[in-house]
Amino acid sequence: MSMIKVDDFKKRLNPSQLDAVMTVEGPLLVVAGAGTGKTRVIEYRCLYMVEQGIAPENILLLTFTRKAAREMVGRASLLDPRCKKIEGGTFHSFAYRVIKKYKNVIGLGEHISFIDESDSSDALHLLAVKAGYLEDKGRFPKKDTLRSILSMSINRNQAIRDVLIKDYPHFLPLELQLYDMQKKYAEYKIARNLIDFDDMLIYLKFLLEEPEVNKSVSSQFKYIMVDEFQDTNRIQADIVYSLAKTHNNCMAVGDDTQSIYSFRGAYYKNMFDFPNRFPDTRIIKLEYNYRSIQPILDVANAVIEGEKRKYSKVLFTTCQGDDKPTLSYFKDAFAESEWVADKIKEYHDQGVPLSSIGVLYRSNFLSLPTQMSLSKLNIPFAVYGGMKFIETAHIKDVLAFLKVHHNPKDEISLARVLMLLDGIGPSTAEKVKDIIADPSRPGLGEQLKGVVKNPSVRKDLEQLAALFVSLGRTKETEGKIRKVMHFYTPILKEKFDDYPVRQEDLKAFLEISSSYASLEQFLVDFVTIEPPERSLVSMKAKKEDERPVTLSTVHSAKGLEWEVVFIVALMDGSLPVSYALDDEESIEEERRLLYVAVTRAKRHLHLSMHNEGRQGGMNSFNRLSRFISDAGVMDKLQQDYAWFEDEGPDLEDIAAQKIDKQGLYHKLVDYFDSPYAQDNF
Repeated sequence: MSMIKVDDFKKRLNPSQLDAVMTVEGPLLVVAGAGTGKTRVIEYRCLYMVEQGIAPENILLLTFTRKAAREMVGRASLLDPRCKKIEGGTFHSFAYRVIKKYKNVIGLGEHISFIDESDSSDALHLLAVKAGYLEDKGRFPKKDTLRSILSMSINRNQAIRDVLIKDYPHFLPLELQLYDMQKKYAEYKIARNLIDFDDMLIYLKFLLEEPEVNKSVSSQFKYIMVDEFQDTNRIQADIVYSLAKTHNNCMAVGDDTQSIYSFRGAYYKNMFDFPNRFPDTRIIKLEYNYRSIQPILDVANAVIEGEKRKYSKVLFTTCQGDDKPTLSYFKDAFAESEWVADKIKEYHDQGVPLSSIGVLYRSNFLSLPTQMSLSKLNIPFAVYGGMKFIETAHIKDVLAFLKVHHNPKDEISLARVLMLLDGIGPSTAEKVKDIIADPSRPGLGEQLKGVVKNPSVRKDLEQLAALFVSLGRTKETEGKIRKVMHFYTPILKEKFDDYPVRQEDLKAFLEISSSYASLEQFLVDFVTIEPPERSLVSMKAKKEDERPVTLSTVHSAKGLEWEVVFIVALMDGSLPVSYALDDEESIEEERRLLYVAVTRAKRHLHLSMHNEGRQGGMNSFNRLSRFISDAGVMDKLQQDYAWFEDEGPDLEDIAAQKIDKQGLYHKLVDYFDSPYAQDNF
């Protein structure tokens, strides 16, 4: 028996939620704004349908994670145990069950094997070897990159060429070979009765196009619900339409303004195509927000107002609080990060748990200054959306060069540097490390000749030794790192298929170094960035087991929330990211990304940007993100020009120097034309 009656729904749901829950027959699109309780709608809709006599076995809930399905069905089951029989799971788990049952229909053998990403990569490597592609002089993608390219092509519904243009332009000359690999891989799997992760969706789509299979599956699942519909790709949307086309009982829940995963294949236009595929669709908007105070929602509403295509909605709340979000400007990334760290300490001293504070940014490399500033104050932090900057292989490589230069007796770092060179393994590294560690000694060539027979390897070692000599003659920290990066760049390109992304990290690494007169101090500050479990918190109300501050990319922060949120580096080129500036759809997604970031904050929101950056060794001026500089957004923010009051050269004097020395007049015109500069001068 149910433990909840229909009348109770009115007490537990707001009017829009209740409308969505009680609309059972026919197509329904629920446009759920951030923090508006879409999960509760799905949970209570499960309850309501079962309460109305619909067999739970006839209900299908499709989600993007098993956890989400378990939680929604599980909570409904606590109120009515019959809900346990609802079929809930991911698109892929559902596909697995259908394929297993109807495999003979599409010609699959009796015993099919599902291969994971690792097996898929290994198979592609084997096929590339057999095709002779790894023997060519030209660089061929590594096995994991190869799998990623083919997978992107399927999930984005794009030709391989389009995937290469966007993500791997350096592999465009190999376009024909990659098309051939796509064909060979398909033949390989079919011949061996193998199905990979992407095939599950494709085969499910094929099966549902078979009339008898579609009739059987649709007759079982007469009521379809789909969570996070804005994140579905085109294949998943086609699957949903096929499942529901005979009875039209389909509810899709999503938010077009939170569609930020196009790089995974998410097609936000599915939200707009839904009413076209189901002409009698009811559209219900959820706009009451349970998470944030109104001043934060005002900023979110203003940011998304500029989006060209959307389901218009205005988030509102009765949550108490009137702290106006702030927008702060800083001289450079260091001043910005130090302010963030000090502000976090201030909040913690006031009793805010560190775990209730989040620092968000567009790209991982933008977090480096904040990591360093938090470490200096012994504030523990956890990094989401990627490894800590210092733990990435390419940063470790560059650090190893600098450590050896600073301390030639650092054998661990020297071994790492040596084994970056072709033809040098542990044995050779052990033989030559003492020679390379002191390249100033005479007779370097003869010494190397005595222990290394290969002329090519000897030449590489001599160039490495010359690098260390050159580093010894260079005084500036930035200059030393620039020379290391020049030496390391060919290695980077050979070692990593995604080297363009890693080059951005190295640029940030170089920019950080520009403020250090001493390499030793730079290394001390940089390598003492501690993981959370080894960092101590010497602040009021310290708890031994307190969870750390969260540092996260905005992509990884979706679905999370914090009492206090800092969004840093809000400049054009950072958010929106530079490679999106020439593409209208990409710009729109960047706007949605900022909207997602803003709506993570519950009570306090701090936006910031820094004015000075470094481009090619020269100072440059950043511009405030176009999404913030809009007058409608600026009106909702409390602005802080504290950085103009810093001691040091006058800003206009600095600007004049840049015009004279570096020809950056066009940057200055842009800067002084910007809204925040006009307000100040």
